[in-house]
Formats: sequence, C-alpha cells, structure tokens
Amino acid sequence: MKPILFSFLLIIILFFPTEIISQQKAPDVNPELMSGIIIYDADEAIKKLKIKKEPLKASTVKAISLYNKEIHEIKTFNYITFNNLKSLVTKKFNEIQLTKDYRSMEDFRLKVSEMIDPIKEKVKAQKTILNETLEKELSAKQYKNWIKFQKSEFKKLQPKAPERPQQNYSSQRRQNSYGGYGSMNRRY
Repeated sequence: MKPILFSFLLIIILFFPTEIISQQKAPDVNPELMSGIIIYDADEAIKKLKIKKEPLKASTVKAISLYNKEIHEIKTFNYITFNNLKSLVTKKFNEIQLTKDYRSMEDFRLKVSEMIDPIKEKVKAQKTILNETLEKELSAKQYKNWIKFQKSEFKKLQPKAPERPQQNYSSQRRQNSYGGYGSMNRRY
C-alpha cells in the first residue's frame, strides 16, 4: 500500500505544477484603455468640482457630453482595430508560451504602438479641447479639481499590478548579519 501511495504522490508532485504553469491564460487586454479612452460621468464631475451655479453646470455638462460623444465616435470608428489588437495580443502570448522566445516582443510592441498611436493622438486632441473649454469656464480652484478628477479617473482604470510575496524577516536578518547591504562601509 505504501509504494502505491508514494508513487501516486510522486506523480502528482512531478506533473501537476507543470500543468498549472503551462495553462496560463492570455492577459486581459483593453485596447481602449491603452489608447487613453475615458468616458466621464458629468454628474460625478459636477459633484467633485463643487459647481453650484446652474449656467456653469449646464456649460460643464455640455462640454463633457460633447467630449464623450467624440470619444464614442472614436471608439466606434476604431472598433475593428481594437478587436484585431485583442486577437493579436492573445495569439502572440500563446506563441510565446509555446516557443519561450521572448526576443520577438520588441517587434510586437512596435506593431502595437503603430496601431494605437493614431488613436491616442485623436483622444489626446479631444482631451485638450475639453480641458481648454473647462479652463475658460471654471475658476482656477475648480479647474485644479478637474485636473485631479481626470487623473483619478485614469488611475481607476489602470490595471492593478499583481502582489509580490514579501521577503521573510529571517532572510533579511541573514543578509544583515553576513554583511549584506552596506558591508563596504565598515570600519575595522
């Protein structure tokens, strides 16, 4: 009974981890985020900017709505490009998983950049138009809050980095006791 149990455990230990590693799925790619596309909620923006006067509220809502409309047009016009980019990234990821050849990534990054850069420029132009319009309409303090709001909205949409395991206290102590960091500065 023990040899059977031992061989079963050995098979699980040897083959199971390789199965997990080889079955990594392609990263979830959002080409719209890569191109800087953000749709703003006008009501939330007005709350964050603390706008009280109706004419100013109306002009702000109008500017944000116009921006959102232009961004939706950009998204619609580039729908095929976004889908091609998603499939291209998935295909390249799977290819790299099979071949373990990471040297072709630089060419791939350039290709992705060529696809995304024209869209980024259009989005950046619309963002500049929106910011110029709001700078004329809003007070200096409100405009500063608008810029903060823009940055926070962009930050919310950024993918979160995976958490890395923290280093053990014992390994830190070992580095320090054996002259790890700063051993060159010791005086004898």
